[in-house]
Amino acid sequence: MGKIIWGLPPYLAHIFIIILLTALSYSNTFSNSFHFDDRYAIFEDRTIKDVNNIPTILKDIFSRPLTRVTFALNYYFGGVDVFGYHLTNLLLHITVSICVYFLSRLLFKRFVSAERDSVSFSLMSALIFALHPLQTGSVTYIASRSAVLATLFYTLAIILFIIGFEKEGLRKIYLYFGAFFSFSLGIAVKEIILTVPFIIALLSLYLITVQGKSFNRDDVIVCGLWLLTLPVYALVKYASVQYVIPVDTRFGPGEILPPYQYLLTELNVVVFYYLKWLFMPIDGPHTDPDIPPETSFMDISTISASLIILGLIYLSIRSVNPLRKYSKISSPPLWTRLLSNGVKSKPIVSFAILWYFITLIPTSSIFPIADVAVERHVYLPSIGFALLSSYFLLKLKALLPSNMRFIPYLVPILLIGITIKANFVWKNEITLWEDAAIKAPNKARVLGNRAFAYFEAGDMEKAESLYNDFLKRFPDDAIGYNNMGLIYEKKGDLTSAIKYYKEAIRLRPRYYLFYMHLGNAYNQDGLMNEAIMELQTAVNLEPSNPEPLVKLASFLAKTGEINKVIDIANIVLVLEPKNAMAFSLLGISYERKGLKEEAIEYYKMALKLNPGWEPLIEKIKGLKEK
Repeated sequence: MGKIIWGLPPYLAHIFIIILLTALSYSNTFSNSFHFDDRYAIFEDRTIKDVNNIPTILKDIFSRPLTRVTFALNYYFGGVDVFGYHLTNLLLHITVSICVYFLSRLLFKRFVSAERDSVSFSLMSALIFALHPLQTGSVTYIASRSAVLATLFYTLAIILFIIGFEKEGLRKIYLYFGAFFSFSLGIAVKEIILTVPFIIALLSLYLITVQGKSFNRDDVIVCGLWLLTLPVYALVKYASVQYVIPVDTRFGPGEILPPYQYLLTELNVVVFYYLKWLFMPIDGPHTDPDIPPETSFMDISTISASLIILGLIYLSIRSVNPLRKYSKISSPPLWTRLLSNGVKSKPIVSFAILWYFITLIPTSSIFPIADVAVERHVYLPSIGFALLSSYFLLKLKALLPSNMRFIPYLVPILLIGITIKANFVWKNEITLWEDAAIKAPNKARVLGNRAFAYFEAGDMEKAESLYNDFLKRFPDDAIGYNNMGLIYEKKGDLTSAIKYYKEAIRLRPRYYLFYMHLGNAYNQDGLMNEAIMELQTAVNLEPSNPEPLVKLASFLAKTGEINKVIDIANIVLVLEPKNAMAFSLLGISYERKGLKEEAIEYYKMALKLNPGWEPLIEKIKGLKEK
């Protein structure tokens, strides 16, 4: 067990250190606001707002149901109080970091064979992973919880597989089943989990090679079954949703790179951006970097990135130590002594490098997504970086004089300071997008989000000024015109708001929300017929979305078309059985029909779903007094 630390076995003391330092690093995040995609993941996902919907959420296995369940539980216990969401993210990150600790220990014992250093290596790996500033994009940003939760199931699957690999009989079967079960849970979180079969096949090869054995039939069968999960998953997903590659519905055609161009761009990203962020994390968060798309493989940066990637992979899989030529030199260079420790040290270095590249496949290959490079994409791959860094830091420690061997342990302390500073950038939408605008001053999405941050903060003058500049630079941005409409509507200038909404619709005629905003402006301007027409268009574009249906019904209620209101409200309740507004509209409709008892009943149903709704309380009271 090694020596006792603080009266605890080493691994318990180290877990306590991981928890303490990680909590310290993120202690200034609990009041940080919600951010951009949180509105999709939390505010606009009506299903999570009722904990009784969890069975329904779990049925949709291709919509990250386990992540949504965690949001539903957060909402149930704390509504939209941001503290609970941040606390959950931090606890998950700490748990993943502890898993990295045990995974590192398992790998070090098998690939380096130095029992006395395995605990130190594990602690250093876990701390580099837990405290690295790059993790702020996954921990502080609430909607990125999926990356953290998926990594938890990923590491659990790998840990259980490694332990099971060396067992026999039922224990082996149970551990393998646990690994597969963890993998299955990860599928319900995020598709980055799908590289687990490749890591398991790689681990099998390494473990067998280190032990001096050869593949037997059982090993081949196990690896084959793991790899078979990928085509099975693809077939099941295609049969369920008619596509396999994820579709980002937030963005329209032309806003996501085609596969070949995306691949060329990602070759540059994984080398010149992600590795830079990992090795030199001093310039704060990288919320939305402006990365130019690559169009030709013959570009010098793409060629360079490709050669670096191929070189690293080649060095990783070589069976002969490429630095052995230095073994006869009496005083080899320091960098050579750091990299060279005989054949026994190679698997940990090789595995760490391959982990990095393999786990980046879902986000940095031929599967295009809108976010070309963001920090959360590196959360899982950074485990490879942590393993590699820890190994070389321990090598450096062994080469330093005894009175300087504390230096490698300063690295986690340095990371804590940088992470705490990075968390301040995530304080609110304004601080986040102002920082992003400094780093990407020519990117439309960054500048648009910065302007919208001021709108949400209530600073209409600043928002209007920024959007005016924005639309001069990006005159075809539909969202920009829509948001200018929101600003003028907020200021009471309905004529200008209507003009901007119409321009947004001209540029993007298939987006229902623009029609809703235009309809709402017409309603405020007293043009009810025009308002109803726009809402009807929104409903036609999104017939299964309760939001435009409820708005249309509320407009129709003002015109006295009670039967239509009842029909639409009942449709809404089929789509969303616990929609308080639909019950309220039914109450209004039956009240106008003179059916007092029915009206009271529907008002009570609405009030049950939305306690404290003062107008309904008054309506019920008034009806009972009649």
